[in-house]
Amino acid sequence: MSISFDFSEVNQLTALIGAAPVKMIPLIRKAVEVTARNVKDDWKEDIPSIQSRGSRAYPSSVDYTMVLDTDGSIGAEVGPNLSRRGGSFGFLEDAPGGVNSAPQHSGRKAASKNEADFMNGLAIAGEDALK
Repeated sequence: MSISFDFSEVNQLTALIGAAPVKMIPLIRKAVEVTARNVKDDWKEDIPSIQSRGSRAYPSSVDYTMVLDTDGSIGAEVGPNLSRRGGSFGFLEDAPGGVNSAPQHSGRKAASKNEADFMNGLAIAGEDALK
């Protein structure tokens, strides 16, 4: 009596899972970039109108930069760009007092608002990589 098993489907699944990390890189990058753009937009939208003439340009200074390190990590930096007009007013986000403005925390609120969507995007990236 002999028993034989067909492992062809298991072998195909193993190959598919093995290729998933490579396939996931562009999908993860897309999820990070979409989230960074959404955080930037929500951050700008949340910034209240500030009375000072100098700080009116602050909302337009908020942008994002993708960060792709040589170790393979993918990330994004979102916030006021100091090279743009109004970027130096980023201190208004966390001003601890002594400034004529209370802390705004627009960046924190925007990041929190987009966290669940980002996690969903990563889950979709994983599913798409296994297709």
